[in-house]
Amino acid sequence: MAPGGKNYVEAHIVSSTLSRQTPVALIQETRVPEQTPSFRKVIDVAWRVLVVGAAYAVLFLALDQVAGNRLSILSVVVGVVTGGGFALVLLPLARRLPYRMWVRVIALFVPLYWINTLSNLVEAYFITTISHTELVFGAVFLIVPILVVSLLIAWLMPARRQPGAPGILALLGRRPLLSWVWRALLAGLLFAVFLEVFGIAWGPLISRYYHDPAYIAQAHIANPAPPSHVTWAEEYVRGVVFVLALLPVLAVVRGRGWPAILGVAVYVGLIDAVLEAWLPMLGGTFPLGFRLGEGLDLTSDAVARGAFVALLLALPATYATNDRTLQ
Repeated sequence: MAPGGKNYVEAHIVSSTLSRQTPVALIQETRVPEQTPSFRKVIDVAWRVLVVGAAYAVLFLALDQVAGNRLSILSVVVGVVTGGGFALVLLPLARRLPYRMWVRVIALFVPLYWINTLSNLVEAYFITTISHTELVFGAVFLIVPILVVSLLIAWLMPARRQPGAPGILALLGRRPLLSWVWRALLAGLLFAVFLEVFGIAWGPLISRYYHDPAYIAQAHIANPAPPSHVTWAEEYVRGVVFVLALLPVLAVVRGRGWPAILGVAVYVGLIDAVLEAWLPMLGGTFPLGFRLGEGLDLTSDAVARGAFVALLLALPATYATNDRTLQ
């Protein structure tokens, strides 16, 4: 019976058998249970997002202090918005992970850490003059805020329990390993190709910054740039790892038919755009022109990645209900 159906049946019986009751009494008997207002749901999500944002802001400001940067209102706002952005973009993923806490944390941490942090540090390893030791130290040190955010999102944004739902490894196992391998390798190639294509397309907006001695010194850009075969290899490997980092997303956000596959493409593209383009462009001391040009470049990359990841790697929406691996 549908929710509230029992109340309607009881009201009908009461109104039929107690016909001499006053109109007020009948109104009381037939009252329909109040529905939870949608704005309360919005508020419920909002305070959870703000908690994640505030926690990340504290860690963000602590890192700023370690780096010798001054505390400012802008840095506080950027920290809160960044942490809140993490929570919002990963909310759909968190709601689809009806597993143990440690599985949920790992599934949230992996795409967040790689796309927002580690991938950029790997790129910086090859194209900047920043000390390799400093980059490695940063990669280890920056695990802390991302792990805290992942823990908070997993805790504050639980998924509805689904007894009998298959685990992440079981869902990924629906596709043969060899099929995953060739699809990931092809996706890595497309990752590198689109990175170059959009770099050329948006070059007129941002190339002048990469030829400006002042900006090159500020951003520690390597001059001369590394050989093309090095950058292509680095981009290709980052593309393959990008796919691997998205496996938790692909396991639970599924669909091969239309329009489900479009939903996969939009969500993957949104994750990449938010974590790699929009939120990182809020901080730092980048010139406005660079923020706009680089933001358009990275957003174009994200749209293309969402499309080819969905077409190549999206899983069917259905699954066997008797497989419970990794719950």
